[in-house]
Amino acid sequence: MKHIHQIAAVAVAGGVAVASLGLPSASAASHLAAAKRPAKTTNSAAAAAGYLARHLVGKHHDHFTGTFPSGKKTITYVNYGETADAILSMDAAGVAQTAATRATKYLEANVKKYAGKSAGTFAPGPIGKLMLVAEAQHANLHSFGGLDLVAAVRRTEGARGAAAGEYQQNPAGTPAKFDYTSTTSQALAMLGLADTAASSGQPDAAAVSFLVAQQCGNGGFPTEILASPKTACSTQPKDVDSTGYAVQALLAAGAHAAAGKAIGWLMGAEHKSGAFGQPANANSTALAIQALVEAHHNVAKSESWLASREVGCSGAAAHRGAVALQKKYDGSALLATSQAGAALAGRPLAWIDKFSATGRSPVLSCHKK
Repeated sequence: MKHIHQIAAVAVAGGVAVASLGLPSASAASHLAAAKRPAKTTNSAAAAAGYLARHLVGKHHDHFTGTFPSGKKTITYVNYGETADAILSMDAAGVAQTAATRATKYLEANVKKYAGKSAGTFAPGPIGKLMLVAEAQHANLHSFGGLDLVAAVRRTEGARGAAAGEYQQNPAGTPAKFDYTSTTSQALAMLGLADTAASSGQPDAAAVSFLVAQQCGNGGFPTEILASPKTACSTQPKDVDSTGYAVQALLAAGAHAAAGKAIGWLMGAEHKSGAFGQPANANSTALAIQALVEAHHNVAKSESWLASREVGCSGAAAHRGAVALQKKYDGSALLATSQAGAALAGRPLAWIDKFSATGRSPVLSCHKK
């Protein structure tokens, strides 16, 4: 008010009309009020992104947390991976960039905590996912929170006894029974490198060959990577999630033959409803959709199933836009939505970019009765 009055006084002294320099008009006030109200949407992906943005926690509303029981206590931890997935879903939907930017800055500030530095080597799975986030958010891949992501993931290849082409996922000194190496960690590292203009020629032929060697005879990929691929195929489940990640990595790296064989397995794993997973669930369905879309297959039925799990106008206002893991909204919905959002937008991981995205976090449009 003081500032407005000072401007008006100067204008009067100069003989200028001051009607437009007073308090905002009723029309202007209504526009300001409208700008503060959440944007509304009927788009499934945008509604999911808005839900994710509104459920970020912390002092600056910039990350997600999870919990697990420990004796009589419940331990709360920062879920960096879920936060990264949510950013990608916001970017894929083309909305919620104010929230996505905050979350990206949080990941940058905590990059070493998420990446699990051990004996000078970071974990390739988290680094690969951070590379996808950095690419989508137009961040500096060579200084993401002070870490060169490209160099970090490349240093894990063949590190500490890993096979040629294998990105070493295990911290130094990890007992065999706690082996964290998986198809997903290998695929994410490859996908991050393949999607990055700053890593020309990567992933290299050895890394691609290593992942292809894990593929089972039926085309699917096992959950874990063992010393002998044949052992893994006979003892580990071939699942949609691992295969979905592997397909996206193989296609991004140009390994079309292996990817095509895996696509065949995925299509055979689809339920009549269009869903994927055992039992059918949103996360597995989302990963299958992303893989199939990248391979240019029709996913209308699967998209319809996934959208049918989204909480609509009949649900609680705070839950609208969330995607239930299976049938009903519960504590797993946040994790399910963080991955499902990008699939609802029809964007494989390698195709996600925030280009032309808006800052506002929309809410599902519901007509008043």
